[in-house]
Amino acid sequence: MGRRILLCLALLLTACGQDGGRESFVDSRTPPGLSPRFYPPEGWAWGLVQAGDYPAQRYGVSSPTTGPTAHVLILPGYGESAEAWFETAAGLNRRGYTVWVLDGAGQGGSGRFAAPRDVGHIPSLDPDLLGVKAMLRAVIPEDGRPVVLLGGRSGGVLALLAARRGLHGDGVIASAPWRPRAPGPYDEAFDGIGLGWLRDLDEPGWTRERPYRTGPPGADPYRAGAQQAWAIANPDLRMGGPSMGARRLMAKAYEEAAAALPTLPGPILLIGAPPALAAACGKAKACASRPPPPGTRGPYSHLEADPPRDAWLALVEEFVAERRRDRLAAQGLLPLHGQ
Repeated sequence: MGRRILLCLALLLTACGQDGGRESFVDSRTPPGLSPRFYPPEGWAWGLVQAGDYPAQRYGVSSPTTGPTAHVLILPGYGESAEAWFETAAGLNRRGYTVWVLDGAGQGGSGRFAAPRDVGHIPSLDPDLLGVKAMLRAVIPEDGRPVVLLGGRSGGVLALLAARRGLHGDGVIASAPWRPRAPGPYDEAFDGIGLGWLRDLDEPGWTRERPYRTGPPGADPYRAGAQQAWAIANPDLRMGGPSMGARRLMAKAYEEAAAALPTLPGPILLIGAPPALAAACGKAKACASRPPPPGTRGPYSHLEADPPRDAWLALVEEFVAERRRDRLAAQGLLPLHGQ
């Protein structure tokens, strides 16, 4: 224990005064040699949203070439930035949806709460939840089209907690919602004395050779490598393991989402959820749980090979189309869904 404390204090002293590198990052350089399918969607634009005194969060948006039928707000998982979702955003654009991607608080192109920049740290869940609120209430236009939250991994847990606060739009999709490994024995102690922003020594920082992941990368090596390619070309996007405080908060968020799920307002779709969440979904009035599509190898469905990825996209499209029908029915333009 003494060695761990000394090493953590050394990290603290090293970090003191490192206030630079915390600013938001609004653009990114396309990696050389990257396949065009991973480029930003046509018409992609960046923006910033800020709630209170928290660092600004970066978001991006692209629209279909014809009139959109719905809005999809993507909440990436831990360690991912909007760039990892470019191919999926373009595919959803082709399906007729305006796509918004909100980088997590303290991640991707969003401003940081601590240095060095690759430490994923948040002081609480409020910045992320307020970011979702700002997107739903102030950024995404109220144009009569449905708004669906699509969260991957920790972003899926965030989407469920947002629904608990009434920030669910017209529906929520949580894809492979993730609980981090159990907090270490010192997480709470360090968090309690104001050092929760330090990264546990067992958590790696960002390296060119080994990107930080929260599960197997999936069956398509090119898709799986897209995030790392963007990070190599853009140092501001690099993410290593979470801080001790953030890891503890994410674990707590998962437990809270599982406990709240039976009472959450629907509609909700879980894809590839752990058994505990799938069981909680079965107790809710308007929640459906689906297993990962056949052939899925990891928790990142948007990075899988074409067959399972296409099946996952079909589940997303079906859910969004149902929310579109619900909207039209509420306007008296269609019978209510199920009638």
